Amino acid sequence: MGILDVHDLRIRCIVGVHTHERKVEQDLHVDVRLDFDFEAAAKNDQLAHTIDYTRLTERLEAWMRQEKFQLIETMAERACVLILEEFPQVRNCSVTIKKPSALPKARYAAVTSQRTAQA
Repeated sequence: MGILDVHDLRIRCIVGVHTHERKVEQDLHVDVRLDFDFEAAAKNDQLAHTIDYTRLTERLEAWMRQEKFQLIETMAERACVLILEEFPQVRNCSVTIKKPSALPKARYAAVTSQRTAQA
């Protein structure tokens, strides 16, 4: 088993419930943590035996931009579902969505969703 982490992936998209948030894209920072077996990748030193994190992050960005969620809770939960569906080698998935513009006196508001693949 191993862990793949992506920290502070900046995704610019429409997210929020307020009228002004539905009109202007804002930055989110996304953390992804994936547990999976990458022993074959370590042995063979081949991308085909692991998760291509460039493909993963491009897919997440395109999907988040397209969906235009109201809640970061929904976004995080559905991102885990998407990752588990599209990357079947993942056993556990954690997605944290940080919204820097959510609160004027805080660095950000954040939610984390965690999911385990069905056996």
